[in-house]
Amino acid sequence: MKHSVLFSIAIGLLVASCSSDDMDESRIRLKVGATNAVGASAKSVNLEQKNNANVVFTDFRISIRDVVFKNDDDPNSNLDTDEIQFRGPYQIDLLNGGDAITQTIGDVVVPDGTYKELRFKFHKDEDLPATDDLFDRSIYIEGTINDVPFVFWHDTSENLDVGRSTGVQVAGGVIDFTVTFSMSQFLSSLKEIDLSLAVDGNENGIIEIFPNDDDGNQLIAKDLKDNIKETADLINQ
Repeated sequence: MKHSVLFSIAIGLLVASCSSDDMDESRIRLKVGATNAVGASAKSVNLEQKNNANVVFTDFRISIRDVVFKNDDDPNSNLDTDEIQFRGPYQIDLLNGGDAITQTIGDVVVPDGTYKELRFKFHKDEDLPATDDLFDRSIYIEGTINDVPFVFWHDTSENLDVGRSTGVQVAGGVIDFTVTFSMSQFLSSLKEIDLSLAVDGNENGIIEIFPNDDDGNQLIAKDLKDNIKETADLINQ
């Protein structure tokens, strides 16, 4: 695994959550993961587009911050509040050896109530080493297209709202909330993306898909970023 959540922060939060004084408090444990990526190939994640049959994802990472939970039982609770439960930033690795994985951010005390939504911001972290693949980027993917290496990244700083219409009742103890990204929909959730059309315009041996790439794939970069955001879902385990 190339990178992981900042475990020192997560461990600190988890240790704090286990004190004897806090055992009866209501807590939400936040996790972030990917799904439907066994082997991480287009075929194995049920991508049906014929031209994407030879697309393989080998690395998927995101950088986020400022997680907020909305309590529907509290009229003063909203996603624009400055009561941020997880400040971050957090660099999260969601593929390990081609397998989708889930990372735990930590858990936080929240008021009792019904929670239907959370918001976080994709965050391009400029405090990372310049050699880090997530430096000044918020989404990063590596893989191959017809056996040619490709790299996709985006530096979006947009908010992402994720919710469940039924809501989850939180009243004592720890409730898991997991934000999942369905990789099987990365090329189809909003727009059909044919990655075989991405080109190595500067002929350096790597297909580069960035907002400002030299290969001519900027439109694909925007559509892929939008598709990734659309695949996010909130589950309660």
